[in-house]
Amino acid sequence: MVGITMDVGGSPIVSGAGAYLIHGGMDSARHSLAHTSRSSPATLEMAIENLQKSEGITSHKSGLLNSHLQWLLDNYETAEGVSLPRSSLYNHYLRHCQEHKLDPVNAASFGKLIRSVFMGLRTRRLGTRGNSKYHYYGIRLKPDSPLNRLQEDTQYMAMRQQPVHQKPRYRPAQKTDSLGDSGSHSSLHSTPEQAMAAQSQHHQQYIDVSHVFPEFPAPDLGSTLLQESVLPQDVRALQLAYRRHCEATLDVVMNLQFHYIEKLWLSFWNSKASSGDGPASLPASDEDPEAAVLPKDKLVSLCKCDPVLKWMRSCDHILYQALVEILIPDVLRPVPSSLTQAIRNFAKSLEGWLTNAMSDFPQQVVQTKVGVVSAFAQTLRRYTSLNHLAQAARAVLQNTSQINQMLSDLNRVDFANVQEQASWVCQCEESVVQRLEQDFKLTLQQQSSLDQWARWLDDVVTQALKQHAGSPRFPKAARQLLLKWSFYSSMVIRDLTLRSAASFGSFHLIRLLYDEYMFYLVEHRVAEATGETPIAVMGEFNDLASLSLTLLDKDDIGEDRAGEADGEASGLGEPLVKRERSDPNPSLQGV
Repeated sequence: MVGITMDVGGSPIVSGAGAYLIHGGMDSARHSLAHTSRSSPATLEMAIENLQKSEGITSHKSGLLNSHLQWLLDNYETAEGVSLPRSSLYNHYLRHCQEHKLDPVNAASFGKLIRSVFMGLRTRRLGTRGNSKYHYYGIRLKPDSPLNRLQEDTQYMAMRQQPVHQKPRYRPAQKTDSLGDSGSHSSLHSTPEQAMAAQSQHHQQYIDVSHVFPEFPAPDLGSTLLQESVLPQDVRALQLAYRRHCEATLDVVMNLQFHYIEKLWLSFWNSKASSGDGPASLPASDEDPEAAVLPKDKLVSLCKCDPVLKWMRSCDHILYQALVEILIPDVLRPVPSSLTQAIRNFAKSLEGWLTNAMSDFPQQVVQTKVGVVSAFAQTLRRYTSLNHLAQAARAVLQNTSQINQMLSDLNRVDFANVQEQASWVCQCEESVVQRLEQDFKLTLQQQSSLDQWARWLDDVVTQALKQHAGSPRFPKAARQLLLKWSFYSSMVIRDLTLRSAASFGSFHLIRLLYDEYMFYLVEHRVAEATGETPIAVMGEFNDLASLSLTLLDKDDIGEDRAGEADGEASGLGEPLVKRERSDPNPSLQGV
């Protein structure tokens, strides 16, 4: 591969032989949001008065105009470098008037209304020849506006909503590979490509484009002797080159241009430059990392060094955790199914792309890299599945008749029998189980929203793991909580099944969601307790070596001895009798 040419919003970059060269500069003003400039009350009154004179609007309709102005202020804000189709804004306005039974003004009057609210608004004609549309430049939907949830035709979506960036970034766009010598460029702007770009820009409002990429730690070489062919200068060159590579990966994902990832990886891991006998060249300063050059043979030698490979693994954990938080900032927030499917397809391709890019590297290096990317892919699949379950469950939780049926069926469940069967396996206190049962029924009876259920589950995890905070037993206690929660919920579902409960389908959906969200909460609590990223926590168990029975046995024995040394008389796996003696007032801590 000779290189990848990518348009960077007027500042193209070329990626070839592992280098990403920025040509020209980036106008930072184009990527920064301006403060919302709203008109004063006096200005709005003047605008209404002018509309009354020019359009023949009677004075008794001034209150109607005020409601239109308030709707504009509630749903839109000025933002530099952003444009929206005029037809999109007017369609939003017509929908608003229809829902509230208001008489809409015509398109021309609406345009004057917008300009009276958002000063300095400009109009641009954007799109391909024969398919261009007028856009308002300098305005966008507010992130919290309910209009974001409307599923409109992609022709009316914001085509140039650019994300906030605290510093210039590499920004890929359309491919520039020529398809022939005819000189025609119409193929670069075909309708499917434009629709895909419009959809991508629309999807960016659902991701966290303001995420700050954390710094990488320095490699801990200690007293490790480097190979003769590897110098400290080479390690420094790797730090700069790998950081640059990860930043390019982050920016490509942030722009939802997932297909570029494969090319970025091929470019970095298959540099055609030759190192000869000299060291890798370093840039003149850290401010110009693009000047660092790292040939492939030198990269292979560096990756064979264990401290360097461990450092690279740590960097990957930081990178992939950042990508997860960018793509899925809120696992419960409604997102378009098209975005969810795009993320799942991306996750499915990751391991194959990386394996292909690193085909010439030692097996140990490839396994280490693929292990982390596998944990990343698994996390994306889990979180998108969780999001899908959340949207399905939201409809159930908002249906009064279904909630009433669920309460009726739940009250018929023999929880005493459930506790009797589960106590030998889980050894949880009866009072704790009864409290959870009552809280669950009460929360269901109150027809709580999905967000309120999420807070309840979070509180259950907090109370159950509070006594293990700061203890080396915390990860094991967290795993036990998941197992016991899952066992009890399966017993309840079993009882509902045997009784042919009418709301079985609703309970099954809710159970899947709550189990998955509980996993999500515990995963983050363990990461917080161990000082790792959730990706690192999950990646640990993707490594087959870490699943060795010997290692697990040693881990359990070590934790048990630590608990005995601390004089702990309670734990998630302790017998029920011992718990009752040590804690006469049981609480959620005894789950």
